[in-house]
Amino acid sequence: MNEFLSKILEILKKLNIKPIIYGSFGVANYLGDFKDFEDIDILIEDEFINERWEEFRKLFEAREFSLINEKEHEFEFNGKKVGFASKNILIRDKIINDFSELIQYKNTNALTLTPEDFLKTYKFSVKDGYRINTRGKKDKDIIKKLETYIIK
Repeated sequence: MNEFLSKILEILKKLNIKPIIYGSFGVANYLGDFKDFEDIDILIEDEFINERWEEFRKLFEAREFSLINEKEHEFEFNGKKVGFASKNILIRDKIINDFSELIQYKNTNALTLTPEDFLKTYKFSVKDGYRINTRGKKDKDIIKKLETYIIK
């Protein structure tokens, strides 16, 4: 997945996007490869999800990524998936107060959350109807792992 992420980051750099690595792949920054990752979730500036979506989509498609779910802004490349969402959800959902709380993701040009903020994210998400029905136990397992990590 790291090569896949590198390819994505290379494309995002062309648009001067500093992405936020999110979801379980972002959590792996702290917990290591605690599972087989099905996808990478990335948060980006709202403008690329909305008014600049066509430009964004075409750039990924030009690099042989296939759009598989436009509503979820999800692409596939060689059997691996990446989904994009607006970084503003972090503030809207009160996960962080402002973007200065984010930290660098490994040795990349990307950012991610602190373990404590990932914990807030997963505790928030287990209240969501869709996630309760599709990921309930998996999300609760990640919460337990994060709590153990933070206590150490």
